Amino acid sequence: MDFKFDKLNKNQVKYIVFTLIGLFIIFYFIHQVVQMNSAPYKTEIAVKRDMQRAISTEAFVVRDETYITTDNSGGTVVSIAEDGKRVSSGDGVAVVFPTSESAAAYVRIYELEKEIEYYSQLKNRVGIGTNAPSSYSKLIDDACIAFISASRETIGSNFDEKLTDLRDAITARQLAVGEELSVDAKIAELEAELLSINNKSLDYKTIASPNSGYYIGSADGYENIVDYNKVSEMTCKEIDVLLNAKKQEVPANVMGKLVDEFDWYFVCTIPYDESGELTVGKTVRVNVPNTSVGIINCTVVSKGDKEEDSVAVVLKCNLMNRDVANLRIHDIEIIVSDYVGMKVSNKAIREIEGEKGVYVQRGNIIQFRKINIITSTEDYSIVECVTDSSYLQQYDKIITEGVDLYNGKVVS
Repeated sequence: MDFKFDKLNKNQVKYIVFTLIGLFIIFYFIHQVVQMNSAPYKTEIAVKRDMQRAISTEAFVVRDETYITTDNSGGTVVSIAEDGKRVSSGDGVAVVFPTSESAAAYVRIYELEKEIEYYSQLKNRVGIGTNAPSSYSKLIDDACIAFISASRETIGSNFDEKLTDLRDAITARQLAVGEELSVDAKIAELEAELLSINNKSLDYKTIASPNSGYYIGSADGYENIVDYNKVSEMTCKEIDVLLNAKKQEVPANVMGKLVDEFDWYFVCTIPYDESGELTVGKTVRVNVPNTSVGIINCTVVSKGDKEEDSVAVVLKCNLMNRDVANLRIHDIEIIVSDYVGMKVSNKAIREIEGEKGVYVQRGNIIQFRKINIITSTEDYSIVECVTDSSYLQQYDKIITEGVDLYNGKVVS
């Protein structure tokens, strides 16, 4: 007997439809349960790291600076003292030439003398290769990277030094493979050029340091914008004005400056709620990123009262070299403490019965482990390393994403 759907009555059709819907709901529920219990969890490994707590801000550098002037206006000035070098009264710090051509010739004499010295030292090494040629590849790579980094530095970079290192590395490899280097011919060529320049009359006048101090062969227009002797009295508002101040015009007869006092200062403002660890007399490390200065030690000499949500801070330093000599307005990081912590994604952090913690997977068991948060950002938190096994431990597998998590759950 043929079965015909159109012969079914309405009650039978309803029964079939509801049965199918019921079966669909049951199968969907079973599927979801299976998915929740078998879905893989996303995890990250807890690792201890040496970390620093730092306060980031913008700072203005104040020095006790006086201009060095010359009566030879319109001439070309060439520094003969290095930036940041200590000089005595009467020491020559620069020479002034009537024309740019004679100044260029003077600079070329210095370059030629350095080149002759370099090739004369190289002459004694020709034929000597103590290492395998292949061992020089990394030496050249490292020297090249250091040279490129120095060329990108904006403050007192050791460009010349890194260029010499790169050239030495390449030359060492050439010697190692027995390549013939015409050192004598190169020296003769350089000496001939030096002789031709020395036969010319180079008219110049030497500029002497008017007093002792640290020499800097440039001026930026900020030298007289703040009173050096009142730097520790500055308020947040005064520092904000200073950071946004326009440069003053440098007189045409200025060819450099002297830093008369050993001590110089970073002046800045920091958020009040981050200032607790900074106390007058405390030594802190200050990082000046994106420069060749690196991290230097400073002393907190002044910490002002709260002004709205900020405080004025003055840091003293007595280090002087060509890297720090030209600092003026820069972002800095005041490193106030060092600690060991573990980085945890904020997505993993839960609060169970008033305790903050994370779920970790140990073997096939999910466990809840407490955490003590040291500091947090929008995306992650740094947590304390605690020996108590009820807390997160190094190398625990932290569950960052997952559903139906609870303490003691067994996963397949």
